[in-house]
Amino acid sequence: MESKQQEYTVKILEQLQPLFEEDCKNRIDIKELEDNSNASDFFHALANLAPAVVYNKLTKSNAGTLDFNQIANRLCFQNVRIKDTQS
Repeated sequence: MESKQQEYTVKILEQLQPLFEEDCKNRIDIKELEDNSNASDFFHALANLAPAVVYNKLTKSNAGTLDFNQIANRLCFQNVRIKDTQS
């Protein structure tokens, strides 16, 4: 049985995949990401900016990207500890 985290990850990835397809209105060309500056911008948007917006909307908070990054780091630490105790 898959965990909720696995389920959510698959659902999010299925929504992201079309971003890289030819017929997507909001298409991102993979070749554009070969430029390190563009790749940095993309990963910052994917890993920090967009999740902070979602977090703020769901929690009605006003966390900045650094605040959200701290929250995300706590979640990573929390999940590592949970997996370590389950082993």
